Amino acid sequence: MNLTRQAELTAALLRYAALCVADGDEDALRELRIDPAQIREIGALTLAELANLETVCMHCFEVRFDPQRFQVLLGRLALARRNQELRLALIEADAPRLMMQALFGMQERDYSRTRRLLCVTAGAGRPPLLDEATERLLWRAVGDALGNNPHRPLEPDQYLRVHRQHGVPMRALWAYTQRWARERQAAARAGNGPR
Repeated sequence: MNLTRQAELTAALLRYAALCVADGDEDALRELRIDPAQIREIGALTLAELANLETVCMHCFEVRFDPQRFQVLLGRLALARRNQELRLALIEADAPRLMMQALFGMQERDYSRTRRLLCVTAGAGRPPLLDEATERLLWRAVGDALGNNPHRPLEPDQYLRVHRQHGVPMRALWAYTQRWARERQAAARAGNGPR
């Protein structure tokens, strides 16, 4: 191994271990096989010593590649990429902020910044009211999307699919599905059972 890269790796791992000590992350330290005496020594390292780690060309970690964990990592990366694609597609389709917050936990600042980056200028204000025929079409489309489990909320990709297939504005789609969910909850509370 190149000594410079070896020093960089050792420095990165020791800084990580020092952060784990500071955070009290015992699981991570155990996974690195660092015992209590070594935890105290790592915790005692000064900022200057941590900054100078890369100048000491040696390593104290045994690094192994774990193919099973790598597959899990790839799966999580693919899921994160898919979620990011869905977030961007929904915002491009003019999904309202409350929808993005409910589906992804997106905060207002991130929502506004992403809209600006994507040059989304439509929206704001009350969603358009749908005529009766479109509302019935939407009701059927949402029912089809939910299939055998009509009482759960739509998933982000289902919102996008209904929007694209039926041309219902995303703000109206969100408003109507939220209204129907509130009506179902009210009916259940009133003892009429779910609709």
